[in-house]
Amino acid sequence: MDRKVRGYNIFEILVVLVIIGILMAVVIRPILVFVANQRLNQAINMIVADINTVKIYSLSKSNLQGIFGNENENTYTIFIDNNSNCSFNQGTDQVVRTVTLPSGVTINADFYFLFDRKGYPRNASCGLGLGSIVLKNNFDVYKTICIDRFGRVRVENGSITCN
Repeated sequence: MDRKVRGYNIFEILVVLVIIGILMAVVIRPILVFVANQRLNQAINMIVADINTVKIYSLSKSNLQGIFGNENENTYTIFIDNNSNCSFNQGTDQVVRTVTLPSGVTINADFYFLFDRKGYPRNASCGLGLGSIVLKNNFDVYKTICIDRFGRVRVENGSITCN
């Protein structure tokens, strides 16, 4: 009778572990990029939907509604401008809600938009409020939300200047 102990030696186990490590290194990065891009798209869709909601609310109600983003806190706030002074006043204006962006998505700069009764965007000094919102993810993929002078909202790839 042959009483050999059958099994794997240490070299075979190391080869299998190296192959698994190489496969994981090749597969993990695209998965992380995909997840980061999906979070960026989610944030873009949330902001665009909220901008359109703010615009529709301003068209249908007597009070103006606005949205402003805070770069440092990575949040944006939707508010009702009760005193119609085109700016957000903590004491008099009503905060509808504050939204925190998904992890890994950041705002490039503070933004502020208010919509008048005709649906036109206004800035903090009640002037024409056309502008852009730039977001990026951990892999430096940029997307820009452009708001034109008529209040139309569009999304562009990259960090661009909106016309």
